[in-house]
Amino acid sequence: MTKNKINIWFLSAYALTLILLLYFGLNSLVISAIGNTFPNAKFLTVLALIIVVAWSMGLGVRHYLNSFTQELRDKFKNAFIATTLMSWGIVLILFTIT
Repeated sequence: MTKNKINIWFLSAYALTLILLLYFGLNSLVISAIGNTFPNAKFLTVLALIIVVAWSMGLGVRHYLNSFTQELRDKFKNAFIATTLMSWGIVLILFTIT
């Protein structure tokens, strides 16, 4: 595979992972917050998992971006920012539909 295809796959995997993390994580937070007691163990567990997974994804993206030259790094930072905003938009649309 060429470097360009690998970059597209990495951005696609990042977007899909972020959408799944946000949708299921935020959905679980909302459901656990509706329970009889707040904050309950499920809420705290889901919140901790979201923080750890998001932090790990950020470290992975940072390590991936540092492997490029400065010119390419700036280009891919913009691509990751656009992908993140697109993922948030998709999650908001999914929450509106369901």
